[in-house]
Amino acid sequence: MSNFARPPRRSWPYAVTAVLVLALNEGWAARDVQRLATILLVLVALICVLGESGDQ
Repeated sequence: MSNFARPPRRSWPYAVTAVLVLALNEGWAARDVQRLATILLVLVALICVLGESGDQ
């Protein structure tokens, strides 16, 4: 069996979803969960952009 190069797994969508579900289950207000989601998505976007610039 040969080893094929697989693209890296992107697990951040699962992590963000898990954090948001946990916040909802803990009784956070919908507005607070929306703010958390916004912050997490901006953070992920920054990490992705910085990661791409490091590949060059």
